[in-house]
Amino acid sequence: MINDYRDALYRPRLKFLRLVSEILHFQKFPKRSRWTKWSEIDSYFSLLSTDLYFSNFRRSKLLIETMDYQNLDAKNYSKLLKFAGYKEPRFGKPIKPFMLRNSLNAGHQFRHLINYSESTDIEIKSFKRIVEFGGGYGCMRWLISNLGPEARYEIIDNPGIKMIQERYLRSSLNPIDFARTNWNLSIDVLKPKLDTEDLFIGLWSVSETPTDLMIEILETLDKNSCGLLLAFQHDFNGRDNRAYFNKYFKTAKRREISYPVGNLHSTYIFR
Repeated sequence: MINDYRDALYRPRLKFLRLVSEILHFQKFPKRSRWTKWSEIDSYFSLLSTDLYFSNFRRSKLLIETMDYQNLDAKNYSKLLKFAGYKEPRFGKPIKPFMLRNSLNAGHQFRHLINYSESTDIEIKSFKRIVEFGGGYGCMRWLISNLGPEARYEIIDNPGIKMIQERYLRSSLNPIDFARTNWNLSIDVLKPKLDTEDLFIGLWSVSETPTDLMIEILETLDKNSCGLLLAFQHDFNGRDNRAYFNKYFKTAKRREISYPVGNLHSTYIFR
């Protein structure tokens, strides 16, 4: 009963802390609308890496709404991280449920890795290189640095988002792990090219790209034998992504995504 009560309080607490943060720390942050261009939004992310905002960047409305998962269905995975001895860095003041050492977003990322290993019987640490397409603020990179510390890590992302990732990871990783982290603007510039010793992670990011680029990435991934941890939403801005993703990866394993329970909205692809 106590846990149920605390869970009920989490959403109001999240809303309150975000509001206070907006009033106290983000008064000068640019406002965005549905008409804001992506290039402007990308520059907004770069602002989160500056001294003015970095100390509270995890409480930014922009970040919470785009790359900081806040649904309580991830709580049990956050607990698993806690029991395994992992403690998320406090940089940016993440909002955590009561009594947890890790945010819901950290648990959410851990959930993907657990689902991958359970479905494929492949451990993340067995890969020599991880390539993440769309790295959020860097949470997955931080997590994998604990689970597979020897792997090289490549992030493919936009310049503005790279700036907040770089500052967060420079702060939260040890120098050796940070030195193993590299950034790229596209999948085409990866050196060496993807192979069997690599794991490609694209959690909703590939399915949120423009159609031509999405098809190009899918065809590239389909032609090589790298590991895959993909997730795509069935509908993105009116585009039926199933019509595209179902054409590729015929031998890969798939698992429907339904969280919160009963809300079937996406599909995992594991290889």
